[in-house]
Amino acid sequence: MAASVNLDFFAAEADQRALLGFLFASTDVRVFDSYSEFDADLREYRSTDDLASVFPIGLDPHGHGTAVLLQLWSPSVMREVSIERFALNPDACGGHTFRHRIDGGGLMQLYLGGVCGRVVTKSHFGHWSKVGAEKWGRGDGVNWESLKTISNRIQYHIRKRLAVGKVPGRPVLPQAMELARAGYALKEASQSPWQYELQPPAGTA
Repeated sequence: MAASVNLDFFAAEADQRALLGFLFASTDVRVFDSYSEFDADLREYRSTDDLASVFPIGLDPHGHGTAVLLQLWSPSVMREVSIERFALNPDACGGHTFRHRIDGGGLMQLYLGGVCGRVVTKSHFGHWSKVGAEKWGRGDGVNWESLKTISNRIQYHIRKRLAVGKVPGRPVLPQAMELARAGYALKEASQSPWQYELQPPAGTA
């Protein structure tokens, strides 16, 4: 069995807002930064607008496909998570001395890419499988059936309710599709030498 569950997809601002709206309104997940800013507490976001007040949703300024790194915690999957403070070397980090991170084997990851120049970079949803988490000693305290249920709901929403097309192995959401048809490249990262080609709709030549 696979060690993790992974779904990459292409999404621009309206697409990411639609997905975030679903998460906040139709699931029990709570949304956190993967890592805090330097010398700061870890942020939790209560709404799409709350997140948009910190990050330019839909934009990927550096083109790496990791403009926004989020962790999704479902209390139905894990009763508790750990928010840990860890030390930094101030000589290597511009004088900063600590950050915070959220930790737990049943957390789900949502990494948002977006528009960088004339490129749309990929976004990503994923999490450990039971096999992978237990292999690394991360399986304690996780309700794996609940994780499977909520993960399937999120993946179904992306694949079947939001997506309007696909490239090999990756759904393409509506605004990203519009941009692709207008000449934007769909890439893993803006620096990638190759791009994905849209697949024709089912039933067409």
